[in-house]
Amino acid sequence: MGSGKSRPQSNVLIVDDVPDFLKETSAVLRPHFGVTVCSSPLRGLRLIKQGGIDLLITTLVMRELDGLEVIRRVRGSGNALPIIMVTGFGNENTAIEATRVGATDYLTKPVEPEELIARARRALTYADVQEEVDEPLVLSQDTTMLEVIEVCRRVARSPSRVLILGETGTGKELFARMLHARSQRAREPFVDVNCAAIPPNLLESELFGHERGAFTGATERRVGRFEEAGEGTLFLDEIGELGIAMQSKLLRVLQTGDFSRVGGSRNLRSQARVIAATNRDLSQEVQAGRFRADLYYRLNVVTLEVPPLRQRFGDIPILVRHFSRKFAQPGHEPLGFSSEAMQRLCAYGWPGNVRELEHLIERLSVLVTRGEVRLSDLPAHFQGVTEAAPVAPAPTNRPYHEALREFQRTYFQNLIAAAHGNLAAAARQAGMDRSQFFRKVQSLHLITGS
Repeated sequence: MGSGKSRPQSNVLIVDDVPDFLKETSAVLRPHFGVTVCSSPLRGLRLIKQGGIDLLITTLVMRELDGLEVIRRVRGSGNALPIIMVTGFGNENTAIEATRVGATDYLTKPVEPEELIARARRALTYADVQEEVDEPLVLSQDTTMLEVIEVCRRVARSPSRVLILGETGTGKELFARMLHARSQRAREPFVDVNCAAIPPNLLESELFGHERGAFTGATERRVGRFEEAGEGTLFLDEIGELGIAMQSKLLRVLQTGDFSRVGGSRNLRSQARVIAATNRDLSQEVQAGRFRADLYYRLNVVTLEVPPLRQRFGDIPILVRHFSRKFAQPGHEPLGFSSEAMQRLCAYGWPGNVRELEHLIERLSVLVTRGEVRLSDLPAHFQGVTEAAPVAPAPTNRPYHEALREFQRTYFQNLIAAAHGNLAAAARQAGMDRSQFFRKVQSLHLITGS
């Protein structure tokens, strides 16, 4: 980066409860940025919500709210502003955790003034680039989902092929777009093809193009998706639906990079990165003889497995708030949800995953006019959903360890539902250390995690 001043409109918020740190850091940054200091993390979160903040610098250890929780709340609200964490108490694990929950950068005290300025400029520049390429935002506080996001970020800048696995509606295309947006191909085309939506007899022409007169109705030359992608990204969604003949033709392109238009003889060369996705278990498809093993291994260089929404119900309140803002009617505030309605949403199985939730919130935003969604406003198939039952005396006709586990599952399930999916708040209510709480609910399979 150059040594000139950053844009005048770049506003930095520094959050810490140590006055000396606020004074020293703001003195370093003020010649280069607009600076606001805040000694209260909760007040800092309110300032961010009001808007006008371009970069957040927070420390790790604060009495009111620790820095990791500040980052979680910023990201949980759907805000993608860059965040730098500065601490003198952390270690490598702290840096990894900060990155996983959404920090853009991490610095250990003492920080040299020049380094702090450079890191701030880099974070702001990176945010500008991401805004230009329109990187999709994946909202989650689930440990498994955060691991998938982290792998996605690491592999994005490599040329490796990626296979994205997940049920319908989990957001596989969102991850494909994130891979593209964070790659060196971000300014090149992103071309998506839904292999299940194109008739098999037209798919070859769709992918590779055709020459004039190649078949009946081919009145002019057509450029295929491989050509259209150029040096960008070609996303092949629902690749498990390809027939064996089309699989063979795709394999040739992946092996050599060469292809030709239907009805043509000239060899063309693909420079695109291929990302594929499917809701099928391709390893089982290979064993059943429905998918070529050699194509599977060509595609499966890096695998991203996107968990279904029912395995990360702690994300449901975050997504509900996000979609409520997205679909808020003109002149109206985003919908609120009663605790009973939110608990019912968290207890539902979501066979259609995030897509089903998005469609539901869009529908409610149109139909509910009072500002708060009540249990009675939810569609009929939600009315019969079984919620976490109140704690009852354990049955005596089963072993102690089974009865104890059942009680623990019910207890923690109710805690999380009452906290609207906020695991940190649920941990505080339980009087437990957050990491201890996370390990416990993972062991009970209430959230997923490695």
